[in-house]
Amino acid sequence: MIYTVAVDYSKCTGCSLCTIICPTGTLKLDTSNKKAYTTSNECDNAWGCITACNQNALEIVEAN
Repeated sequence: MIYTVAVDYSKCTGCSLCTIICPTGTLKLDTSNKKAYTTSNECDNAWGCITACNQNALEIVEAN
């Protein structure tokens, strides 16, 4: 199975820490609503973003 990261927008505060930690650039920050989002399924499964998120807004999900 291939996994990626999903963002819970109700919890995301737009701090951008996950986007800084993401080595593949899969996580980006939407400047219009100040929320993180995933751009593709190119996650390298390092999961640093998951542990760095103080809001618990990220979760591991099976990629499509």
